[in-house]
Amino acid sequence: MHTVILVLLGCPEAAPGLLRAAECLAELAGGAGINALAVRTPLGLTPLLADASVPESVLTALRATEREREAALKSVFEAWTAEARAAPLQARWCCVEADPSDAIEERGSRADFILAARPTADDDWPLRQGFHAALFRTGRPVLVVPPDRTAAFGRRVAIAWRDDGRAVKAVLPALRCLARAEQVLLLCGVREGTPPPGIPGILQEHGIEAELHLLPIGPGVFGERLLAEAHRLGADLLVMGAFAHNPLWEMILGGVTRYMLAHADLPVLMRH
Repeated sequence: MHTVILVLLGCPEAAPGLLRAAECLAELAGGAGINALAVRTPLGLTPLLADASVPESVLTALRATEREREAALKSVFEAWTAEARAAPLQARWCCVEADPSDAIEERGSRADFILAARPTADDDWPLRQGFHAALFRTGRPVLVVPPDRTAAFGRRVAIAWRDDGRAVKAVLPALRCLARAEQVLLLCGVREGTPPPGIPGILQEHGIEAELHLLPIGPGVFGERLLAEAHRLGADLLVMGAFAHNPLWEMILGGVTRYMLAHADLPVLMRH
C-alpha cells in the first residue's frame, strides 16, 4: 500500500509548481502515487452562465477556451512526467466534466493528501468551489502551494500549535513527513498571564523532537506574526489546522486561516 496524492490542476500557469510540490511531498512520504485531476465544469453549472439567454456564440467560445485549458494542463503534466528522475514516478492523469465540488469531494476523500494552488483574487467560480470542497468537504489534509513555488520543502517544518482537535488533525498526517525533517519548530501563541505550554503529547509519543517558540497574542493580526516568525526561523513548510467560525457556512474562515490563504508564500499543510 502506498500514499495517494491528489493534485488539483486548474490554472496552467500554476500547474508546474503544483506537480513539483507533489513530487517533493511524495519523497517526504517515502513514495506515493500521484493523481493529477483537471475538472471541466459544465457551463450550465456556472452561475453567470445558467441563464438561458446567454448567446450560443458566447457558449461556443467558452467551450473552446475550456478545451484549450485542458490541453494546456495535460501538456504540462506530460512534460513533467517525462523529466529525468533518479527514481520512477507513479503518476496518472484524469480529466472529468462535473461539478467541481462533487468531483473533488469524491476523489479527494480517497486520497491521503490533496495539493491545491493558494487561492487568488483572480480565481473563477470553479476554482473557488474546488478549493472549498478540498478543504472542507473531503476531511483530508490539503497542501496549499503559493504561486510560482518551485523550491523543495520539508527540511525545516513549523507547526502552528494550539491545544485543540484541529491542530491534532493537521499534525497526524504530517507525521510521515516530519520523520525526514532536519528540524521541527513548534510555534505557540500565548496570552499574557497564561502559563507557557509544553511539547504536545502527540509529538512526544511519536518520537518527534521539536523546538518550542512562543508568540505573544495581542493587538494586530496574529496570522501576520505567525508567518513572519516562520520566515525568521527559516521554515520551508507550515502545518496548521484550518478554522471556520460557522460550521454551516464554512467560507467564514478564522482569522489565521484567512490570512494564510491570502498571504502565505511557503507551502501550508492544512486540515479542517
